[in-house]
Amino acid sequence: MIFPPPARMTNISSAVHGGVRNFCLTDGAEMIPQQPKHKMKNKIVIGMAAAIVTLLAPASFAGDEKEVKITLDQVPVAVQEAVKAYATGTEIKGIENSDVDGTKVIEFDIEKNGQASEVAFRPDGRLFSTEGAVAPAEVPAAVQQTIAKKSKHGTAGAPEKVVQEGKTTYEVVIEKKGKKIEYTISPEGKILNKEAAGKD
Repeated sequence: MIFPPPARMTNISSAVHGGVRNFCLTDGAEMIPQQPKHKMKNKIVIGMAAAIVTLLAPASFAGDEKEVKITLDQVPVAVQEAVKAYATGTEIKGIENSDVDGTKVIEFDIEKNGQASEVAFRPDGRLFSTEGAVAPAEVPAAVQQTIAKKSKHGTAGAPEKVVQEGKTTYEVVIEKKGKKIEYTISPEGKILNKEAAGKD
């Protein structure tokens, strides 16, 4: 069996609407339009960008966990019993499922005798942390010195004592030039963290 020779293809150009369009001309005089190289490159780049966005999107939001407000009847029984040592039902002003550095906790906002405080438990009822006002006399001298230094030419709010899994720190909000910054300070007076006041 004899096969006909393959059709020869010749590149030609044709003016179209003021531009130039490339074609391949076969032996059968059929004109096949060629895909411009720059368009093919654009499609490849766009496709790669879309793939990268798709891959990165889950990672961007994976650690973005928000506090979820719940009611007392949604709290595990073990936690309901544990919180009774800190507040009655009427003293509990808010409850939230929260995440603290990867640890799931249930936080209670408490108002007792005119004082606001927070207490958090693990889902099994174990105490995780407490946070509340502290008398000035109970604030270590080193912490007071740090607060005085950072609040120079500004004002400092009342410090709070935080005990998280046995570790004690102190938090204070300092306002300076219209900006409020919350500082976390160790008992030795070292600044462990600072962030815009009110930021979770």
